[in-house]
Parts: sequence; C-alpha cells; structure tokens
Amino acid sequence: MRKLLLLITFICFNFSFSQTKIIDSLRTEIVNYKANDTVKIQKLLYFAKRIQRANYKEAETKLHEALFLSKELKSKKLESLSLTGLARVNLQRGKLTEAMEFGINSKKIADSLQNNILIQEANVQLLSAYSNNMNYDQAKELAEENYNISKLNPNSRGHFRNLYYYAEAERMSKNFEGAEKRFKEGIELSKKANNKAGEYAFKTPLASLYKDHRKFDKAELVIDDIINYYEANNKARLAGPYFSKATLYSMQFKHQEAEPWYLKSLKIYEGEGNLFWKKRIAQILYVNYSIQQKNQLADSINNVYIAARDSIDSKEKKQIIEDVRIKYETDKIEQEKNYAKLESSKNRNLFIGSVIIGVLIFIASLFYLGRIKAKRKAEVIALELKETQKRLALEKQYRDAELKALKAQMNPHFIFNALNSIQEYIVLNQKSLASDYLGKFADLIRNYLNYSDTGLVSIPEEVHNLNLYLELEKLRFEDELSYSFNVEGKVNSELIKIPTMLIQPYIENALKHGLLHKRDNRILSVSISQYSSSLVQCIIEDNGVGRKKSEEIKSRLKPNHKSFALNANTQRLDLLNYGKERKIGVEIIDLMENDEPKGTKVILTIPIIKS
Repeated sequence: MRKLLLLITFICFNFSFSQTKIIDSLRTEIVNYKANDTVKIQKLLYFAKRIQRANYKEAETKLHEALFLSKELKSKKLESLSLTGLARVNLQRGKLTEAMEFGINSKKIADSLQNNILIQEANVQLLSAYSNNMNYDQAKELAEENYNISKLNPNSRGHFRNLYYYAEAERMSKNFEGAEKRFKEGIELSKKANNKAGEYAFKTPLASLYKDHRKFDKAELVIDDIINYYEANNKARLAGPYFSKATLYSMQFKHQEAEPWYLKSLKIYEGEGNLFWKKRIAQILYVNYSIQQKNQLADSINNVYIAARDSIDSKEKKQIIEDVRIKYETDKIEQEKNYAKLESSKNRNLFIGSVIIGVLIFIASLFYLGRIKAKRKAEVIALELKETQKRLALEKQYRDAELKALKAQMNPHFIFNALNSIQEYIVLNQKSLASDYLGKFADLIRNYLNYSDTGLVSIPEEVHNLNLYLELEKLRFEDELSYSFNVEGKVNSELIKIPTMLIQPYIENALKHGLLHKRDNRILSVSISQYSSSLVQCIIEDNGVGRKKSEEIKSRLKPNHKSFALNANTQRLDLLNYGKERKIGVEIIDLMENDEPKGTKVILTIPIIKS
C-alpha cells in the first residue's frame, strides 16, 4: 500500500512538472519567434488558453498582443478569436461588463464572416456573461442559436455542450417543459454514445429542475441514481449530490431526514478546504437545528459559519492588498525600464549632436534638462494620482466587507424572532396548523438566503417576502391585524432593484413597538411608488400607540432593551450610502390628532437600480 501511494505521488509530481515544463517551453517559443505573422497570433492564442486558469494576467496580456497583431494583419478570424479569449478571461475574473463588451465585438465579426465555429465560441462566452448578470432571456436566445447550428452533427462534443447550455438557459428563464425536454435529450444522446460523464452531467441539473418545481418524487429518483453512480465510481464528486438530497428533504419540511445529508456534504467540502460551501451549509444547518430545537448543535454550527465567513473575508482582503502591491511594483519596474531606455537614447543622440555641431551643445543641454525635469514632475503627479486611486479602492473594499458582515448578523436575528413567533403560536393555539406556517417560514428564509449573496431584490420579490413575513407576524396578533400593500404599476417590475431586507426592519418596528401595544383595530399599510425618474418611495404607516408611548412602555418592561433590527439597519444605511451621490433617505413622522398620537409614518426614499 505504501509503495502504491509513493507511485501515485511520483506520477502526480511528474505530471505537474511536465505541465510546467510545457508552459515554459511555449513561453520561450513565443519569445524566440520574431515574425509578427498569423503563426505568432495562433501561438499566442494557444498559450493564453493553456495558462488562463493558472495566470489570467499573463493570459490577458498575450490576448491583447494577439488582438493588436490581428488588427495589424487585418485577419478578422483571428481578431474574433482574440476577442473571444479576452471575454473568457474577463468572465473568469468576474468582470462581466468587459466580458460582454469583448463577446459582443467578437460575435459581430463572426456574424459578418458567417463562420459557425466562431459564432458558437462567441455565443458561449456571451451567454455565460448574460446568465451571471441574470439576463436569462438574452442568454437563452444565444444558447438556442448554438443548438440549432450544432444539431446537424448531434454526436459532436460541441453539440453536447450547446445542448447543456440551452437546457440551463431554459431552466433559468423558468421554462420547465423546455428545460426538461433538453436535459432528457442530452441524457439519451449520452447513453447512445456510452458517455457516462455526459449522462450524469445532464442528470444533475435535471434533479435541480424537478426540485425547483416541487416535483419531489422525480427529483429523488434522479438524485439517488446520481449518488449511487458516484459512490461506485467517483466519491470525490459526492458533495453536490449529498447537498441536493438534503435540500430536497428540507423543501418537504423533513428537517430530521435532511440533517445527515447536509453533514455528509459539509464533511467533503471541509476536506477540500472549500470555504464558500462550508459557510453556506453551516448557515443552512443553523436554521435546520433551530427548527428542530437542537440549540447546542445550532450554536456549534453557527461558530463554524462565523469562522468560515471570517476566513473568506480575511482571504479577500489579503488578495486585494497583494494585487495592489504587485501592480504597484510592476508599474514601478516598467517605468524604470522605460526611463532607462529613454535615457540611453537621449545620451546617444546628444553625443552624436555634440560631435557634429559643438556650438549647439549648451542649448541642447538646457533643452534636455528642461524636458527631464518636466517628465519627472509629470511622473510624480501620476504616481500620486495612482496611489490615491488605490487608497480609495481599498477603502471601498473595507466598507463592502463591513456591510457584508453586518448583513450576516441581521439574518440570524430575523430567524430567531420568526422562530419565536411560530413557537408562541404552537404553544398557545392549534398545533395542527403549525406545519403550514413553518412552510411559509421556510419559503421566506430560503428567499432571503438566495438574495443575501446578490444584495439586491426586485420590487415584486420584496413585496412577496414582506407578505410572507406579515402572515407569520399576524399569528402573534391572533388575526387582530389588518395590513395592505399598494404598489404602483410603474415600479412593479423585475427590472427595478433595491437592497434586500431594507423595508422589513421598519415593518418589524411598526408591529413590535406600535401595534403590539394596541388592543384592537390594528392597521398597517405599505405603499410603494415611483417618486421620480430615479427614485422609489416606500411609505409604511401604522395606527399604533406612537413612538413616545412605545418608549414609555419599553422603559417599564425592558429598561435596557435596544432594537437590534433598527440599529443594524441604521448602520447598514450608513454603509450603503457611503460614497454614493444618490443616497437612501429615511424620514419618521409621528401622526397626531388633537394632540394625541394616532400612529407612525416612515418614508423611505430609495435610488432605483435597474438590472
């Protein structure tokens, strides 16, 4: 056994060494190739593709060189391939705007040449960028175009790829029948080609499709098939299927059955050192344990979540600082090289001029020294400007990290309050109805977890989540609560985005500090309208006891209590508004009638973010 392990280690080392050797050989080959022709462009493109994952910066440099030479040689085909490569690298770096720009330019050239290979390559990068930016309809159009091109050769590798992208685009655009049809088509083609890897590559998203549309029996059959296959053939790939099995049970409120599958998935991801998935599963397990009232396990897994979150934030900050340092040193070395070359050229020209015409030595010297002084002054100003830009970029990253950490604190607070509300209902009312409200609570939590990474949510989605929240809170008032939503048609659009969980804390405050202290006729209204072309206005109005009366009651019952949700939201607003020209505004008005409080009105003015 020991000999076998040594042999495997030796083979892996040799493979890694040979790959490095090949890359170094290709790099040397490009340096030694002096001609600026199409052969050099092809070498640059091939080299960039080989190293793009290991060293995207060098790959991007080589692709820009290939693009420049392609334009010089007027080779439209190679220009399209260079643009596609740049789109791929920028997509890998998460720079979606640049990736789309390169992809669109590549597609324009490919369409003009009517070259199907170039069209497909450009479309793949473009549809990936659109999908990452949630423009699913545009991604679907490109995927369908690729599918129609390659279906003439259904057994080709390109057709399998295009079919997969097409099915995924159908799924993301919520076309269940279309997505199911394409995934099944891919499975059948893979079976005919005896391609097991392809077959299970299509089965994995098919299971997700069934889950998303709550076809749990079909989803479980596919997931069990995937788990059985990977347990027999490739155990390293079991983390994803285990997680799918767990979420399948969670969606059916089978939290006890889901628990062991979450733990299996978490164990594999921890072994791989995957902090992102470790953080995500720990966060979901915290909710699972809380629902099952396993408080010690909930506290323990919450510590795992916090450690993973802090590790990710620390890693991101270190990477930002390291990137800034490397860029500064690289720019400095490049400037010194350019300066040295310029200095050498100037000295040579000055020497030749002094030999030819001695009279002009003094004038030439003054002119030369004046130019050097001006150049150095310009370099100092440029360097100061770059340093200022770097400092501002680091400040922005720090503020973003603070905002992310604060939002992570708000989510457990909200979960705790909602679970307490349901627990009160179970103890004081009919327990048979608890399952229905737990289902609504699970839907609400899943929605907030989904939106927590993006930070943005559309108006219809936010109203849906607020409605779920108010249905849960209505339990605490024993149906003695009347609420309404009035959403203007202009803003009731998926294209208009606002920050997640921005409105909910103010509604929570109206319920717990205004309406809760009132005996009957509790009324809450929420209206959302377009205040101007760039602003959305949200008005939250209640007929509660008012802020002054609420403070008096709180001081008697809980003299040291502070509202976490509103305090956290105030900090969050400061971070969201930091450095922004258009800021989120909050105005709180005490409603009075005959000098008596009759409720509270909160007016939120939110800048529109269009997707």
